[in-house]
Amino acid sequence: MQYFRRLSIIRSSFRFLSLSSSSIVNVHASTTHEELYEINKLMNNYNNSHVPIRTVALFEWMSNIINLKPDFICYTQIIRACGEINNLKLCQKIHEFIDKDQTLQSKEYYQLQIKLIYMYAKIKHIELAEEIFQQIKNRSFDINLYGTMFKGYNMNGQPEKTIRLFENEILNKKTIQLDAISATCVLSACSSSHRLDIGHNIYNEVVRLKLLEPPNIRLATAIIDMYCNCGSIDRARKLFDQLLPIADHITYSILMKAYLSINQPVQVLSLFHQLQSSSSSISPDAVLYLHVINACQQLGLPHQAENIHRAIPSFIIEKNLSVQTALINMHSHCLQVNEAYRLFSLLKQKDNHTLANLIHGFAINGQGQRALKLFEDIKLELKLNEQTYKMILYACKFTDGLVDEARKIYKIIPEKYKTPDIASIMVSILARHSLFDEVQSFIHQYKSKSTDVSSLWSALFMVCYHSGNVQYAKSIYDQIKDDPFLLLLFSDMTNSLLSNEIFNYFQQQLPGKCRTEIKNNNTMNYTVYEFHDNDLSNFPLLNSELNIIIDELKSVNINWQLTKNDLKQLFCGHISVRLAIVQNFVLNPSSTVIQLTKTKPLCSTCHEGIKHLTLIKQCDIILKDDIRIHHFHNGKCSCHDKF
Repeated sequence: MQYFRRLSIIRSSFRFLSLSSSSIVNVHASTTHEELYEINKLMNNYNNSHVPIRTVALFEWMSNIINLKPDFICYTQIIRACGEINNLKLCQKIHEFIDKDQTLQSKEYYQLQIKLIYMYAKIKHIELAEEIFQQIKNRSFDINLYGTMFKGYNMNGQPEKTIRLFENEILNKKTIQLDAISATCVLSACSSSHRLDIGHNIYNEVVRLKLLEPPNIRLATAIIDMYCNCGSIDRARKLFDQLLPIADHITYSILMKAYLSINQPVQVLSLFHQLQSSSSSISPDAVLYLHVINACQQLGLPHQAENIHRAIPSFIIEKNLSVQTALINMHSHCLQVNEAYRLFSLLKQKDNHTLANLIHGFAINGQGQRALKLFEDIKLELKLNEQTYKMILYACKFTDGLVDEARKIYKIIPEKYKTPDIASIMVSILARHSLFDEVQSFIHQYKSKSTDVSSLWSALFMVCYHSGNVQYAKSIYDQIKDDPFLLLLFSDMTNSLLSNEIFNYFQQQLPGKCRTEIKNNNTMNYTVYEFHDNDLSNFPLLNSELNIIIDELKSVNINWQLTKNDLKQLFCGHISVRLAIVQNFVLNPSSTVIQLTKTKPLCSTCHEGIKHLTLIKQCDIILKDDIRIHHFHNGKCSCHDKF
């Protein structure tokens, strides 16, 4: 009866106990083993319930009030609590308490030192963790010790120290073998530091030690993440396919994110369709849907966007503002600005990020008037930021006749937001309206505020390039001669020689891509096709059809003939967009609308050719490049040849 009464006192005393409590419980100094077990159990419950302050209070009470000596389990619980509370003095007090306890067995003391390392690392005092590590590392060749130190370095943003420790103590000495936990920690460091060499070495060790047998999803995910972040996504995908039966949300998310980072949205959609298959037990969550939405935005193809939007459960959309914002952005880039505006109108709380996305959608679709109306309607509701001002100026830039509106907007932009980026847009707007004297005056005035005006000269030159104003381009040559890209364009427009150094530099750049969606025969489904600028030899049939189109365009003095050392091909990528157009005519000769998305800007030669193709083929062509959307119809373009 006495035993149960005292247990009741222990429990009731700590229901509201805090560290500063001075309550004294009327129990004897001695206690039984069962009571210590009960206290340890209570500490564990507090830690699991995320109230570590009660664990600390209980430890203080049992040590100072009832003079109950802690055991090994009790120490592990108090160390765990201290790591959560983030109080250095408290942590050092517990550390000192443990060091003075002569009753601990050597093995118990060693294990507690490892836990102290983790505790100090967690409260961001990695230097104290290192001191303990150096004191005990030679006592035992224990991978748990190294794994804890690896984790500590990673938690403190020092992945390079994790790699250095691994190289010096494990890789070179070969006295300790990795386990799954330590391998995961070093792989994480390799991922953060982009150390493919060390990461691949660890993968080989994982295979040799059979650490993936049976399958270990956490370790496998760390390997996939390392390969993705180190630019070896093919290796990541190979491992992913091998582990497909146990792949989880995190694994899918890492791979999708990696594909997005290298502009491979088709692969993201492929993974998503794999998830939707009957063999998959994973239901996509908001994070996975965000990746898929972003993939559709990169694609810029409307039917893919519609299908994905329909696939997302309404409860995920309603509860997740990030998903709502991403959908607005996606539809804005996929020719569906009306749907984007509808979603924006439904938002309960609008912010600058979402507003800027929608205005940008209006801008790239050439709907500047709608962007201005939205801007005027909402500017009093929000405290606008730099991105919103930038997007509304973009809308004025991509829509003819809005130069006066642009001037008024620029005047009301706070000075702190008048960055070189925003000023360069204003230069573009003025130059596109041939207001070159005003441009010179604008740049001269901006120089008094900022020494960085290179982007302003670049914007001015780009307008000269696209409008074919060779004379003015030559007059500002000295302002742009240090930019390799602008020198390439200057050589193209003036038919001047380009240095071999710059030519070789651009030849080594990644080839451009063009994607198109084509309706399957007798179905409502569309297939996405992707072409690269180095694909011409891979499609002999399309190449033959392309030659026919080239001959047709010759009749209107447009030269689509591919030539060696074509400068335009270096920066805009003729081949991919032309192959995509031909693919549409081959698979669907009666096409009335062709949808295209390319990753590089459109050049004047392709632009003129596409305009005339809409006349020859009686087919509209809608093309989204990396700047804006062009609607080609009946020999004209929505950009009015100002792109």
